[in-house]
Amino acid sequence: MNTAITYNDLPPALRDVADLYAWGNTKKEIAMKRGKSFYTIDQQVRTLFEKAGVRKDTEFTAWYFCSRFCISFDLSPLKKTIISACFLALFSITFLHETDCFRVRASRSFRTSQRNLRRRTEDYIF
Repeated sequence: MNTAITYNDLPPALRDVADLYAWGNTKKEIAMKRGKSFYTIDQQVRTLFEKAGVRKDTEFTAWYFCSRFCISFDLSPLKKTIISACFLALFSITFLHETDCFRVRASRSFRTSQRNLRRRTEDYIF
């Protein structure tokens, strides 16, 4: 990604559109909030994508938050490996405690079956 331009380098009009778009507003919603044409907002979003050097909405959101809040976009291979190992450890822990997950599910199904049984027997009580 081209990170030569930052959030602060954008003109104020594009900053407003970038804020709204990165926080999940659609182009139509932005046009309604700003009182502009949908096509004007569409062109501004295309300009934002071009200046940020991105092609997808998710890439733009990542660029926006990294640029806006001064988060480094570049990670060294060592940092990537450490982050990957941490995620692997988190997921491994969930697999080690897999029996606990099944026990919780069994208790829920047991409670549901007991509740259904009570409902069936209450219907026939005169």
